[in-house]
Amino acid sequence: MNIDIDKYMRRMNDPDGSAFIDGICGDSMEIYLVIKDQIVIDVSFFTDGCESSRFCGAAAASLAKDKSITDILRIAPMDCVDLWGNKDGLQIHCAILAVSTLHKAIADYLLRFERS
Repeated sequence: MNIDIDKYMRRMNDPDGSAFIDGICGDSMEIYLVIKDQIVIDVSFFTDGCESSRFCGAAAASLAKDKSITDILRIAPMDCVDLWGNKDGLQIHCAILAVSTLHKAIADYLLRFERS
């Protein structure tokens, strides 16, 4: 699958949920979500990392777009790896970083907006 990195790589003002994680390799990942009726209607990411981090951030964003919170929490790092196609050159820790940041952004949303 061809992922358009530029479509998703941008910071977002006033998201409903967001997260930032520093990866073990020194790359950092940010994820931003806009959620309406439990569906992610807009998602973006930003990283200062390598090609693998950029791809995995965009892959995580594309997997989350138009999905429910429940479906997003089922996304695993291997889903990003599978989108890479040719496994050469992909760093698995970048996929873990992207998906962990995505899940943390969902947690941020739930803590901010879904309190009973």
